[in-house]
Order: sequence, then structure tokens, then C-alpha cells
Amino acid sequence: MRHLKVIARRALRPARRFAARLRANEQGVAAIEFAFIAPLVFTLFVGAVEVSQAFTVDRRVMQVATTTGDLVARADSSITQPDMTDIMAVGTYIMLPYASTPLEMTIRNITSSPTNAATTKQSWYCTYNANGGGSNTCACNVTAYTVPTGLVSTNDSVVVAEVRYFYTPLLFDSVLKRVMTKSGGAYTISKKSYSKPRSNTAMLKQANGTTCPSPTFP
Repeated sequence: MRHLKVIARRALRPARRFAARLRANEQGVAAIEFAFIAPLVFTLFVGAVEVSQAFTVDRRVMQVATTTGDLVARADSSITQPDMTDIMAVGTYIMLPYASTPLEMTIRNITSSPTNAATTKQSWYCTYNANGGGSNTCACNVTAYTVPTGLVSTNDSVVVAEVRYFYTPLLFDSVLKRVMTKSGGAYTISKKSYSKPRSNTAMLKQANGTTCPSPTFP
């Protein structure tokens, strides 16, 4: 019996030595650690890139709104539809190097009542759709339109530029979906700016050469 125990110990000796060497061997530890942390690092990196790009696009969209609205506000007394097309097309260049096709714009001319600054109406508007090859539609359309309180005084006017951009993330949107609203596979970034005319209110000149009528107030 004792003899068998000695044989068993001798037989197990190589296994014990191998186990000891295995415990002391640190080769491949770095690779295993990298395999654990690489997905986390990649996720953090891509997430940072996605958020950074989304904020950059957000600032560009705001710049499109302020720039186009300001250019319309600089017009003297009238402005034509080709002029509006050129002005609104500026937005596509501001968005570079990002895609311009998801860009949509609407510019309105708003006038206040001579007796009540809280009563405001739209006199004309122009829309621009970069996805439609830069199609531009302008029309005279007198309708009520509300602006922030205190923005205009009586018998005053303001140019309102509304811009929408349908942003699609590069890879994933685990961060963006917590702070933005997604619809149809894209996140809608909406911005609005208000610009006071430099001199007289620029009324839209129609194809027949006449300008849009000014709104009337009771």
C-alpha cells in the first residue's frame, strides 16, 4: 500500500510542476485584458465621436438659420424668388462637409399690428428643400403667426428663419437617443432665428412684378 502511494506521488510530480509553471506564467495576460476592455474602449470612442459630430451639426444648423435670415433682413424694399433661392442655397455650403440633402428651410416675413404688438401676421414665406435638388417655393400668404413676446413693437416686422436637418448617426445612437427624438431612422435638429430688417421690410416680388400685399389688421 505504501509502495502504491510512492508511485502515485511520483506520477503526480510532473503534473504538479506543470501546474506551478502555469501559475507563474504571465504570457498572454495583456492579450486577455485587452480582449476584455477593447469593446468598452471602442464603444466609448465611437460614442464620443457620434456626440461630437451631432453637436457640430447642431451648431451648423443654427448658423444656417441666422445667416439666411440675416441676408433676407438686409434686403431694402423687395426681394425676388431667385434672390431667395440663392440666399437659401447658402445653407448647403454652411453645412459642408456634412451632407446638405437632409436640409430643409422656411423663411417668413412677419408684421405686427399698428396698435397691438402681440398681434402678428405672416405676409409671405419661402421654403427650400435641399433633398429636392434645391427646390424653392415662395408664396404670398397672409396668416396669423405668433412670435415671442417682446420681440416686435407696434407696426414692426421681423424675418423668421426655420431650419430642419435630419441627422443620421454614423454607427449607433445609444447616446443620442437619450437626448434627441428619432423619427424615420433620423434625428430631427430644428432651429429658428429672428432677424430685424435693416431698413424697410422686404416684401416678396411675385412673377408678375407686383409685391405681396401687406397684412391688414382690424
